[in-house]
This record gives sequence, C-alpha cells and structure tokens, in this order.
Amino acid sequence: MEYPADPREFMVWFKDRSERHFANMCLDLDAYGTQHQPGTKWRPGLTESELAAFEAALGFAFPEELRAFYRLMNGTDRPGVNVYGQSGLPYTYAPLYPSYPEHLPDIQRRIAQVLAAKGLTTDRMREAAIPFVFPLVNFYFLVLDGHTNPVYLLSPLPPGRGRPHADIYGELWTDTLQGWLLKDAFDQCNHVNDAVEFPDRPRRPNYWTSPQDTP
Repeated sequence: MEYPADPREFMVWFKDRSERHFANMCLDLDAYGTQHQPGTKWRPGLTESELAAFEAALGFAFPEELRAFYRLMNGTDRPGVNVYGQSGLPYTYAPLYPSYPEHLPDIQRRIAQVLAAKGLTTDRMREAAIPFVFPLVNFYFLVLDGHTNPVYLLSPLPPGRGRPHADIYGELWTDTLQGWLLKDAFDQCNHVNDAVEFPDRPRRPNYWTSPQDTP
C-alpha cells in the first residue's frame, strides 16, 4: 500500500482512509481479540498545549509520528469489540487506542507494570539510554528508540525454570508506528509481524529485543 512518508501527511491520509474502511467493514465473527466496530470514527485530536501536558504527565517527549497521530486522532468514538469467535461467549468492549486525558491513569499503569517487571525506573532509563515505551493496544507498545520507533509486543513472563523473577518478552511487531496503524486498521485479525513479512529490512535491536530475537 502506498502512503505518504511525512508523518503529518501520513496521519491525514490514514485518518481519511481508515474511517472510510471502518464505514464499510463487517466484524470478523471468527476472530478472537479486540477489533474495530463498523462505523468507528476517530475523535478530534489534541492541541499543542494538551500534547505538552500529556508528555509532561508521562515524563518523556513523544516522537514526531506519535505527536502527529494525537494532533489528529485522540482515540476512537466507540470501543473495540471482542466477539470471541463462534464460542457463544458474550461480546466484551474495550478502548482500542488510549485517549488523553481519559485514559491517562491506565497508560501510566501499563507503563509502570512493564518497567517494574524489568526493575526499571525512569531515572535509570535516562541514565542508561533505555528507550521509553508507550502503550498502544493490549500488549503492543511503541518503543521510542530514536531510530524507527518500532512497535513491540511486550508480554509479561512469570517466574519459572531458569527465570527466578518476572520478566518481559519483547518481540518486534512493526518497524514503525505507521506500519502498525496500517496493519491494525486494515488487517486487524490477520496480520503478521514485519520480521516475517519483510525479513530483509535492516533492523537495530534495542533494550526491549529478547535475546532469541536478536540477529
């Protein structure tokens, strides 16, 4: 899919294209996991002062593509839905993208959980140049590595054999936020990670890359 390279232009393009897609989509009734509801629209974005307050509340600056996203889209007007396939379980609903300030406590909680599992503090992260993380959907986080700012699946690991303490398993999912948005909006229930789809792309491991996934 061809799309603008500039982050601001991409977000304008993506907002229009994704809303048109949501307007004509049907739920995937065989899927498990939260998906967009038909007719979903993006909520209006944040002002520059609201963005600055958002960053201050989390304690780190956003990369330009995340700022461009929130300037135009501050979450969706309806929650995502999990239909649980054909299991017969009742549908459940949950936000797909966090909105500011409504979901700020949840954003802070999710970041704190990941940092606690790694024994990290924000001061330690700054001292060691460890990339900050920003939660997107479920266990998917934007990793602010200052390079491509990839999206990782960061899933908790409980203590177990050979692992005396809780930890986080980190797996690259998309190389960029833009790539994540495209997969989530247009191939939500069927997408594979970029390492599988684009194996020849050059990549730079970071602190959150689990050893088994490091080239």
